[in-house]
Amino acid sequence: MNKNNYKKISENLKKNGYIFIPIGNINREFVHKVKIIINEYILRKKINLLKLTEKKFSQHIYKLQKQINAKINIKDFFNNNKRIFETILNSKNISSQYYFYLRCFKPNKDSKNYKPISLHRETFQGPEFYKKIYNLWIPISNCSKGNALKFIENSHNFKPKRDFDTNVRLTKIERKSFAHKTGLLYQDRKIRFSKKIKYNILFKKDNFIIFSGQLIHGNAKNYTNKIRFSIDLRFMKKKDMKFNPIQGSSGKKYFKLLKI
Repeated sequence: MNKNNYKKISENLKKNGYIFIPIGNINREFVHKVKIIINEYILRKKINLLKLTEKKFSQHIYKLQKQINAKINIKDFFNNNKRIFETILNSKNISSQYYFYLRCFKPNKDSKNYKPISLHRETFQGPEFYKKIYNLWIPISNCSKGNALKFIENSHNFKPKRDFDTNVRLTKIERKSFAHKTGLLYQDRKIRFSKKIKYNILFKKDNFIIFSGQLIHGNAKNYTNKIRFSIDLRFMKKKDMKFNPIQGSSGKKYFKLLKI
């Protein structure tokens, strides 16, 4: 990829609020390693995730999440894609979420109570400087347009009060539960838009996604017959991090500092 292509990636991210990046060989190795960790865990535990209770399901996903983060290095992914992240942030110094969340969403018919994460932007759950945060989403297995992310086009430019209002509401997730520790929210915000909006699917086969934390997004329902596995985290330029927040589910600092 030449210099102009990197510049175009950065421009498209600012304009559209998201970009798709093809998963090349080095990223494919990273994805394959995560997939192996998941498959080996399931075989070792002799479990069928689809047949577990919601509580047991969340417990195993949390344990899997811990194993994945113990066996992979987040910095490796940033270094593998160094030019992309440098161009986006105009910096080599990154504040990255300490670990990847593992997202495992059952087929909709098998998940009556296990709701996907509703529409949100990162400032709904974090401080004001999260306006400058980005999301990194990496498909692992069984990801498709039938179960990926949903979003609202151009919503990274939406303004509160002008384009939408919100109300805080409780979810069925218990605070500090296994589900909470895998990124599901014990409270979220119901959004009321000032005009009719249209949902789109944020997915492109064999691509990972970087998108603005201001883009209003959420997990779409899983209309396939398989569990969808993906990993994600949030990152930003170190300079834009005003302080290091304490994460509610773990009681630990949210970011770690990386130099690529």
